[in-house]
Amino acid sequence: MIVTLSRRDMHASLMMGNDTVAICRALGFTPREEVMGGLTREEQNVIGFKTEFAVARAFGLHPPVMSIISDYGVDLWWNDISVDVKSTTTGYLIFDIPEQFRADVAILTSLVENDRVEIVGWISRDQFLAEHEIKDFKYGPRCVMHKDKLQPISDIKAQLGFPKSAIELNQSIRTA
Repeated sequence: MIVTLSRRDMHASLMMGNDTVAICRALGFTPREEVMGGLTREEQNVIGFKTEFAVARAFGLHPPVMSIISDYGVDLWWNDISVDVKSTTTGYLIFDIPEQFRADVAILTSLVENDRVEIVGWISRDQFLAEHEIKDFKYGPRCVMHKDKLQPISDIKAQLGFPKSAIELNQSIRTA
């Protein structure tokens, strides 16, 4: 599923991504820089917010909010189901350690163009913890699962009661 972001969501992602890093630096926190192909922390945060907006808009969820210290592993909510949206450039869903998968489910995404996000697949925390592998991307071992082992995003509605996506509702997937 490909979602095209609106100019408004693109702008919000830019502001939220940059502001989060600026505030953290002002508070004396050093952001990690080693992930996602040498992108700056600001660029990584902007991509993260873009992918969160894409998932929220595709399923009619409340949009993401900016958190300063931590989102505690939860980006979005569908009723009482917590969702961690992850973005990939490697084709893997990655958590540094198993305990960082705190949400009920993770949804893997990939930025395919500046304003287009692919929603790749999803997995429950329990399934990930039972089936993940360990892989080192040259910044230490991480808990991973390749995108081909994730549940298809089309199954999330049937398995979790997620709302119908814009595609299923025969609507445009351009965000508002």
